[in-house]
Amino acid sequence: MKICVLGLGNMGLPVAVNLARAGHDVTGANIVEVPAASEAGVAVSTDATVALQDRELVFCLLPDLPYLEPMLPALIEGGTTDLVVMSTISPNRVRELAQRLQGQVDVMDACMSGGVAKAEDGTMSIMCGSSPEMFERLRPVLDVIGGTVELMGEVGAGAVAKACNQMVVAGTLVALAEAAIVAKDNGLDVGHVLDVLGAGLAASELLDQKRDKLAAEDFSPSGPAKFLVKDLTFATDSAGGRELPSLKVSLDLFTGLTDAGLGDQDNSVVLEYLRRNS
Repeated sequence: MKICVLGLGNMGLPVAVNLARAGHDVTGANIVEVPAASEAGVAVSTDATVALQDRELVFCLLPDLPYLEPMLPALIEGGTTDLVVMSTISPNRVRELAQRLQGQVDVMDACMSGGVAKAEDGTMSIMCGSSPEMFERLRPVLDVIGGTVELMGEVGAGAVAKACNQMVVAGTLVALAEAAIVAKDNGLDVGHVLDVLGAGLAASELLDQKRDKLAAEDFSPSGPAKFLVKDLTFATDSAGGRELPSLKVSLDLFTGLTDAGLGDQDNSVVLEYLRRNS
């Protein structure tokens, strides 16, 4: 297929590369040149209008829907028939977008989880919201970049499922950070403790991916902490007024650390923020 990937960041780059390696004709739009994408056969342009020309399918991996808005005219004029939004987005806003583009472009929210490692090896979990017909039409393409690809319901359902995912991610990050602090305060080797936790009931994909960062207190970004503020706000909106204590604590913590200037660091930096404020 003729595919455009909007946003070649930590997640967008491996998505574009895997699609190109699978034999698709892939262009990419990014604010700067991305040599790794070009080397993999992705035609990269810093002008989205150029990248969107003659594209039947567009994957949006921009941080949020407002970044997509200025590109919609070029997307429509470029002949796109299917738009797949993979970012963590507001369920209500993606429903509104689908309604606005009805009759011109079919919209799917296909929110992804798994981090950079799973994006690179094409095994992400992808939670989709669309018509069954659109899902079946695009399933072969989604299978290239995802190990688990599921239709959760109509447009917006994928975004709700991702909000649930982010609630668990944030809560688990906070728990792991607190455990690391307690271990270190009591003279234990944090890496050793996390290894033992990973062999028991506390094991998780998140622990596997964040173990080294928490043990070394290396907060160089893979997933910037500030993005969880947006994600958890969408989760709060989706909760419909329910009082969910863990969600509230997580949102307060990640808002606080972002306000304190730590938001551009990896989301495991919640450990540093907790240490400063406990």
